[in-house]
Amino acid sequence: MQVWIFYTLSTILTFAILLTMVRLIGSTQLTQLTFFNWVAGAAMGNLAANMIASKSASDWAQSCYTLILFSIVSILATLLALRFRPFRRIANGEPVVLIHKGIMFRENLRKTKVNLDVLMMLLREKGYFSYSDIEFAILEPTGNLSILPKEESQSVSKIDLVQGVKLSEKGQGPYVEIVIDGEIDNDKLISTGHDKAWLDEQIKKLGGKTLADVFYLAVNKQGEIIVDFHRRHVPKNPEI
Repeated sequence: MQVWIFYTLSTILTFAILLTMVRLIGSTQLTQLTFFNWVAGAAMGNLAANMIASKSASDWAQSCYTLILFSIVSILATLLALRFRPFRRIANGEPVVLIHKGIMFRENLRKTKVNLDVLMMLLREKGYFSYSDIEFAILEPTGNLSILPKEESQSVSKIDLVQGVKLSEKGQGPYVEIVIDGEIDNDKLISTGHDKAWLDEQIKKLGGKTLADVFYLAVNKQGEIIVDFHRRHVPKNPEI
């Protein structure tokens, strides 16, 4: 019976202490806006779990001390980030430009560990099936993708912006991705009604020599093609 009373009290006290510590750290901890918040939240959750699972008051007190100490360090780190931008850049990260003026930044994709499939998925989630008419696509420290369409695409209504603008005057999307990272998706190529010979012909028409030159290629039902060739030099990262 005493064991159950101990577990009950330890759970209630742990919850109260954890709630207090999170409130002291700030509201950003609740939403886990940055990597720093996520790491702090995961660590505090693990320490709180150790407190609840403690077998004795001594073990509970040790875990409680560790939780409070970690919370104090987190609060100090938050205050330090508010005062010093260099530390804030290290702790919270910075936004990274992935697309600028319809050009993908391969070096930034590698730096952020975002592959083409993930990038296109993020674009589609925003309602865009083409990146060619995107002025800026910025990966935020939260992992969200912020998109600014080119000026000619911003004349649409507010409702269109919510649903995603049509980035092509000819086609209405969506695009079928045939080549990603220089590799052909044969099933998708066949689904478009074309074959390898047609693909090679289009690559040469668009300025490439062989499939090895293609970084990304997609086509829609209207026959409009989006292609991005490998470049030896990556454009300089623009200021955000």
